[in-house]
Amino acid sequence: MLDRSNEFGNGTNPAGTAALEGLIGALDWIAGADTTLASPVGMLLDNAYGVRDQLSRDTWLVIGPLERVLEELRVPLGSANGHSQAALQQVIQSLLALGGLGVESMVRDLGWRFMDAGRRLERSLELLALLQATLQTARDTATDSIVLESVLSAAESIITYRFRYRSQAQLETVLELLLLDPGNPRSLIYQLDRLIEDLAALPLGSVSRLRPEQRLVLEASSTLRLADLTELVREEEDGSRPALTSLLQRLVELLLRAGTAVDTTHFVHTVPTFALLGAAGAEPSIIRGG
Repeated sequence: MLDRSNEFGNGTNPAGTAALEGLIGALDWIAGADTTLASPVGMLLDNAYGVRDQLSRDTWLVIGPLERVLEELRVPLGSANGHSQAALQQVIQSLLALGGLGVESMVRDLGWRFMDAGRRLERSLELLALLQATLQTARDTATDSIVLESVLSAAESIITYRFRYRSQAQLETVLELLLLDPGNPRSLIYQLDRLIEDLAALPLGSVSRLRPEQRLVLEASSTLRLADLTELVREEEDGSRPALTSLLQRLVELLLRAGTAVDTTHFVHTVPTFALLGAAGAEPSIIRGG
């Protein structure tokens, strides 16, 4: 986003200006009400402190710098000038390091499976949100090209795309790489394949029956694999892409339901208890909230 702002912020390139406006709108749409990067970083730190005895010294060496840049990030994401490049770079480096520690240092037990399943689910939903915010409506060719390249960059796939296709970004090949390429570790189908593996390794239930979250993820995977790229890129006269919009929304719905099913199936939610004072000398009675 900062790169595009620096490149087109002067307003001399009409296509670049239009693309930048669209990207800022997409960023606001994806972020929703919470438009500060500090919020998710803060939640990460809160969770880390909640299990601090389970984290290695190396992990704290990575988390430490995040605390120091937290205050610098307490400005709206759309206000690019409010962020220092150094602070953003520190966040990226720390998150990459944390990801590497999780991949290389954690035992593949149930804890790792839940963590990886969460990562795959979140990455899937983030990619879908990015595509919903940027690609559901066509623009002029020049503006679309800039937006498509920006989407590829955000999805960490721009270098792969340029090496493979050696051409200006086109919607059909962008969708092929980001949605359907099982060899691209940032593609949606790659996330779903790993998520299916993680869920299959979790306990509970009959080995002959799929649990609700498994059925939902499998449905999402099948829906995606059966999608027709030619139909997805088809544009209506008003510039809308109804098939793409329908597919993305359906996948979001299935994965949100899958996340809820994982929570319901595998996690115990304590019910709050309240003590009621009885008569003098009597023991207080306990009731459970519901």
